[in-house]
Amino acid sequence: MAVRQLVRSVHRAGAGSLRATLLYPADPDGLDGARLTGVVPPAPGDPRPVVVFMPGINVAPDSYRWLAEGLAAAGFVVALYSLIGDLGPVGPGITPGIDLDALVPGALGQRPSAPALGEVIDLVAADPLLGDFADPNRIGLGGHSAGGTVALHNASPDWFPGVRAAFAYAGHTMATAALGHGEAAVMSIPSATPLLIMAGARDGVIEASRDRYRSKDPRSEGAHDPVRRTFEEAVTSSAGDCWWVELASGTHFTPCHPVDHTSGRSFLDPPANPANQPGRDRARELLAELVTAFLVEHLMDGPSTLGELVTSQDVSDWDRR
Repeated sequence: MAVRQLVRSVHRAGAGSLRATLLYPADPDGLDGARLTGVVPPAPGDPRPVVVFMPGINVAPDSYRWLAEGLAAAGFVVALYSLIGDLGPVGPGITPGIDLDALVPGALGQRPSAPALGEVIDLVAADPLLGDFADPNRIGLGGHSAGGTVALHNASPDWFPGVRAAFAYAGHTMATAALGHGEAAVMSIPSATPLLIMAGARDGVIEASRDRYRSKDPRSEGAHDPVRRTFEEAVTSSAGDCWWVELASGTHFTPCHPVDHTSGRSFLDPPANPANQPGRDRARELLAELVTAFLVEHLMDGPSTLGELVTSQDVSDWDRR
């Protein structure tokens, strides 16, 4: 299937600029008619499910293009977006857009913490080329690192009616001390949709970030596993459609290909070498297989195949509830 993209932007007065890349299954028979414009119409057929993917801090959305292209080839409309916004003491940078005031005690769970998310969904729905091709009632949220956290916190049909599933890699809801939830506290999430929460067993960024959470997981001396704790403590569903999967060779930047070493904190992951590169490549492939299978099941009513994928020798641990 041919995959094409559109680039769109939203003017947000005083709230940072938003840029979205929309990838979609295109009609290969439309290539000839696009010789002068480069704009290829969507593939014929029923409206397609939409996947909105949110980046990690200072990770350019193009780092996730390989995953987005694969999902578009599988039949999804995919929106990669990012904001250039305030990152606090480090100044402006790439962000998925997080309203921290929505995550403090008393406000948590009362409103979305991703103001831009509704704008991106509306942008897809109103697009003159893709609007009728994208199904507003079948939306999946996903993200990496901080973007994964945003996906987990905002996967509520009460806030975004079309949302039916959410996935995150290296995203967790352990609260920084500044939010006021207490030491190493895990914030609750809506748990209103099926969830796929993934992690890498060799994540150097999460390990290096433990000081943000006052360093120790109070349950176990020296332990710091906020992704697993998010699954165990923040997920309240028991419908059998929520998964936690740890990739044996996964690092923090497994979803990025290639990794942009000029930005962000990729230097905190263990360095690549000829011995570990095959495992890293397989971790990235398996991540794509897991995400695609999860979304096909819950947005396309496809077969349930995650149970087979998690038995791979490249998965170091997994759980389901």
